[in-house]
Amino acid sequence: MEHSQWERLVRGVECPFDLPRQSSSEHWDLVSQLAASSLYLTVNQTYRGQCLLILDIRHATRPDELSKDEWRTFCADLHAAEVAISRAVQPDHINVAALGNVIPHLHWHIIPRYRGDPRWGAPIWPTDLKDIPDTRLAVADRNRLLKEIRHGLAT
Repeated sequence: MEHSQWERLVRGVECPFDLPRQSSSEHWDLVSQLAASSLYLTVNQTYRGQCLLILDIRHATRPDELSKDEWRTFCADLHAAEVAISRAVQPDHINVAALGNVIPHLHWHIIPRYRGDPRWGAPIWPTDLKDIPDTRLAVADRNRLLKEIRHGLAT
């Protein structure tokens, strides 16, 4: 990514994670809006239940740009999302990552991990991103997973 493009995204110019955001796209489907963020089920489900939790309250690129109350609320959303995802897919472990190296807007990657998954014991991202496996669920299975995660958020 060019430096000028990065700087524009950091400032929130044409940031794809700023609101308004599509509830469904080629990358995700909305699970639910939470207090400070929205939870999306990613289209790639190599790691069943993988979601993105994207900050909604404003454009921010790092946690230190949030007030203590905003940070607490965002972290409470993360906890609720992680619990709901864990209940729905019952993984062996969960990875949570806030990188922002591609899209500089605060968001969490919530990645259920399973013994025997393609990169068990390592981060899911290989050095070359084109080497990431791409697993798509059948429509009925995806809808069932969305329903199960939503149910977990409601309880």
